[in-house]
Order: sequence, then structure tokens, then C-alpha cells
Amino acid sequence: MPAWIEFRLSTPPEFTEVCAQLLLDAGCMGAQIDDTDIAPDGEDAVLTLKVQATVSSYVEDSAPIETMRGQIENALERGQIPARLEVLPAGDEDWSLSWRENFPPLHIGPFVVVPSWETPDAAWPTNRILRLDPGLAFGTGQHPTTRLCLEFLGEHLPKLESPSLIDVGCGSGILSIAAAKLGARVTGSDLDPWCVRATRENAEINDVPVEIVEAPNLDWASQPFDVVAANLMSNLLIQLAAQLARVTRRGGLLITSGISQPRAEEVEAALHSAGFSTLERRDAQGETRGDLTEWWTGFLFRRDEG
Repeated sequence: MPAWIEFRLSTPPEFTEVCAQLLLDAGCMGAQIDDTDIAPDGEDAVLTLKVQATVSSYVEDSAPIETMRGQIENALERGQIPARLEVLPAGDEDWSLSWRENFPPLHIGPFVVVPSWETPDAAWPTNRILRLDPGLAFGTGQHPTTRLCLEFLGEHLPKLESPSLIDVGCGSGILSIAAAKLGARVTGSDLDPWCVRATRENAEINDVPVEIVEAPNLDWASQPFDVVAANLMSNLLIQLAAQLARVTRRGGLLITSGISQPRAEEVEAALHSAGFSTLERRDAQGETRGDLTEWWTGFLFRRDEG
């Protein structure tokens, strides 16, 4: 059995996705991001970003380690990315298999999220299979917030006839792809060029049309959409409340998640003030660490007609 080498980048949380992509570009097989802590808040648990996050990946020791190290360090310097690289021995566990075991096919609502190396079951309807590369490190459907959004999409998009949909903060493109499979005319939007690239590549893997816009806000959108999906952190949802209202047609739907449960009422109030009414709230359990358990919230809103 081969020995393995860990590539580990320490960086502020806002640079984790860029660092994950640098590891992949250098030839690493995947990337795992550790950027959150869970802390008590009364009876609830609050997920908080770490001051310093880590992004890790593994390769066999027969890989061109020094070449990969140089490529990553050069990319960090060129991009002025504040990250520190460590290259460490990781023992002889078969990390290639361990990594894949973390991403089995997932049944979420009407969808089956299938890793790129798996062969879909012939019994699964092809228009409900979402093929993704978990090496992209985010948006694989495993997180409760993504599952909540997929459930809402699966239940409500089929009721609409060829709706227009914008996926705000599209990440890996999983929500965009799911919506396109359900017949929506989809636009994905993200400020991160790596997310734009990931959405484009995953849309191609799934053979679905997704228009993709790289932008830091929604000012580019000249027409409202029938459905808006926004799987974003609570602060962003609050900051973008007015913009989300502007890009949602009156009577249209807004699907949101990414919300830690203790902040659900705060987010809901901000969106009510912006002109939305709550149709449904769902809570989902996340990870348990010691005595503390994460809880996440998703909402289905309707844009007020008046």
C-alpha cells in the first residue's frame, strides 16, 4: 500500500474555496475545508467562522511532490493569497478510497446526487440525476442547507411552466443543475471566479444549459425571475434582502437556506421588510460535535403582490 502526503493550506475563511481549487489544479485528488467552529448559545448551537481555516488534500508519495509544491506556492504569490502551505506525511491509509467513501450517491427529494466516478443505477430517472465532482469541495448536496434547497426546488418547480430561475451564489452549480433538470431557464450568479468555473463545468457534465454571470451583486439583472434560490450565509441574506426582492417577480418564489437556526428569525424579519411573506420554514440537523449540535433553517417565501 502506498504512503500518502498531505498538502495543507492555512488561510482566512474567505480564501478557502480559492485554495481548494489551487490544490486541485496542482494535481491533488480532492480538498477538504475546515473553516467553522460550533459554539453554545443558550439551548442552541451557533456555527462561527474560524479566524484561520485549513484546506487539506492528499496524494500518493510517488506524485511529483516538489513540482506540486512549487506550483501551489507560485499561484499563492501571483494571486496574493494569504495562505501558508505545509506538506506533511499522512501515513499509509488509502486516502483515495477514504475520500470517495465520504461521497456516496445521495437521494435528496426527487434527485440523486451522483459523484463523477459512480455509474448511476439504471432505475434512476436521468432527468433527476445530478452528476458532480466532489473534488470541488463545496456544494455536493451533503450539507443540510443544500438538501433543504433541493427539497424545496423538487417540490415547487414542477408546479410551474418553464419558470425563470436565478441561483444567487451558485457555488458548484448543484441548485442550478437541479433547476435546469426540472425545466427551468436558469441563470447562476457568483462573485467567485472559481465558483463560476465549477458551475460551468458541472453544467457541461450534466448536459444542461445554465447561463452564468460573474458579479459581486445583482445590479446586472434587468428583469425579475419567477424563482430565486439563495443558499447564502445569514449576513449576506440580510444585506441582499432588497436586491433579492428586486430580482423576484411579484408573486414569485424565494428559496433560502445557509441560515444557522439561531439567526432564522432575524433573516426572516429582514426579508419580510423587503417585501416577502413566509410560505414555509424547515429546520434540519447538522453535525454533532461533543454535546453541541448544529441546526440549519431553510425558508420558502413568496414575493408580495402589492
